Amino acid sequence: MFLTGKKAKTEKIEKKEKKEKTPLTQEQRKKRRKRIIFGAIAMAAAAAIVLPRLFAPEVLPVVNVVEVGKGEVEQTIEGSGTVKSEEVKTYFSPVSATIEAFDLKVGDMVEAGEILLTYNETELNQLYRQAELTGSAANYSYLDAINKDNENVSEYQRSSAALEVIESQLEEEKDESDHVQDRIEEYSEKQADVQLRISEQQVISSNAQAKIDQANQDKKEAEDLKASVDEQLKEQEQLKEQEQPGEGSQTTVNESPLEEGITPEEAEKQKADADVIIANADKVIAEQTVIRDKALEKLNGEQKELEEIKEKLSDYQERLEDSGENLQELQTDKAKEQGIRDSSDAAILSNEAKQQLAANNSLSSLNAQMTKEDISAGKSGIKAEFSGVVTEVSAVSGGPAAKGGSLFRVASNENVIVDMSVTRYDLEKLEVGQSAEITLAGKSYTGTVSKLSRLAAANEKGTPVVSAEIHVENPDENIYLGLEAKVKVNGHKEEDVIVVPLEAVNTGKDGNFCYIVENGIVVKKEVETGLASATMVEIKTGLQAGDKVIRSGIEIVEEGMKVTAVEE
Repeated sequence: MFLTGKKAKTEKIEKKEKKEKTPLTQEQRKKRRKRIIFGAIAMAAAAAIVLPRLFAPEVLPVVNVVEVGKGEVEQTIEGSGTVKSEEVKTYFSPVSATIEAFDLKVGDMVEAGEILLTYNETELNQLYRQAELTGSAANYSYLDAINKDNENVSEYQRSSAALEVIESQLEEEKDESDHVQDRIEEYSEKQADVQLRISEQQVISSNAQAKIDQANQDKKEAEDLKASVDEQLKEQEQLKEQEQPGEGSQTTVNESPLEEGITPEEAEKQKADADVIIANADKVIAEQTVIRDKALEKLNGEQKELEEIKEKLSDYQERLEDSGENLQELQTDKAKEQGIRDSSDAAILSNEAKQQLAANNSLSSLNAQMTKEDISAGKSGIKAEFSGVVTEVSAVSGGPAAKGGSLFRVASNENVIVDMSVTRYDLEKLEVGQSAEITLAGKSYTGTVSKLSRLAAANEKGTPVVSAEIHVENPDENIYLGLEAKVKVNGHKEEDVIVVPLEAVNTGKDGNFCYIVENGIVVKKEVETGLASATMVEIKTGLQAGDKVIRSGIEIVEEGMKVTAVEE
């Protein structure tokens, strides 16, 4: 038989109490004494191990700390680069003639305005006379062709100009047509959208009105119910007064006919229920009236917008029709002018005459250039436009020079830069306009960052680097192009800010942090860093002046650890 519920629980308790009241046997007492003795021995052993450790002097890790204070931080970017000229010019021959004198070699210095090369003047004079004769003959042929073709050219130019105007008008009219068509599509979509919104608001208004009507009906029924209950109570009260027994009557209250009517309690309950219905109905009427009125207001607005859209559509339809008519007229005018221009163009000159005219024009241009520019330049010789160093030589004294051929190249040693390569880590510190210190061949110069390339290139190690140009502000005669120069760029500087040694700042998964020592305890401080130099870093938030920040020994500490702080 299984015991359940309260009965089973009671029997279990009784068995336990009975067991506890049963006296222990001799053997049971011996086993209990052994357990107590062994427990005491174990506790004594543990105490022998632990107590010495508790009272022994604690040896704490030693860390070096520095007191946080205010100072200045200045970024510098150091590197090296090659001295290059910012102004390089290749000199080309203006004429085809023999070089009279030229004795420059690569590496020679030249001064601004110095004559560097001269031509054979006899040859230049002969070229001048030949150009005159050739130019005169070509000019006669040119003038004859121009006179014969003048009328056709005039008509061609007129029709060409007219076509340009018509083409422009066609483009404008096409743009107008496309614009109008886009607006028609846009407003058609708007019309459909507004009509949809009108339908939505009509549905909302109708639904709200239906709920209002239903609520009014419910309210009226509830009010009628209350009135009916009041009327019943009134009638019952009147009957009660009429049937009230007089003196000596044996009729009791329980025998009154009112027992068959509504009780006051039932009446109050029905009236309370009716009041709830009326209150709910009033709430629904108020809420749905707001919804209906808002819907009607939106509906009026949407209908006004619909009328405006219909007016816009009508206007754009008219504009589209007008644009179509204009396009037809312009296409007709274009075809007419195109025919006139084509016929004029065909009659201007024959192919043979065009070739002759082109040859004559070329000769005339050549003669004019040779006489007014080339020969004059040749007689004056080639002059240095600026002082510098000869970096390339093609000309030979007594040898020929071809028009447009390269003669020599000069690089300025007064307008120079140091071209240095920087990695992305230094690039973010550089800005155009920063000052720089330049060391070249044991001499110091001042410079300014003038340009930063927008294209990175791989250096000999495969690292992407960007070219930075440092303009030398005070070059002198000791500047040598192509030499390596050391550069120190002065970057941003912050004064009177909280600074700590760079090695005191650590980086974790949640950002930068520092360890400080407060009352011998290591405390982790999340920090926001700012400007950094090679040795110091600005702390914007997280530390304050006077804090003892751990500089060394960071690898052995963790937050909450006791340490011995040694101030540097």
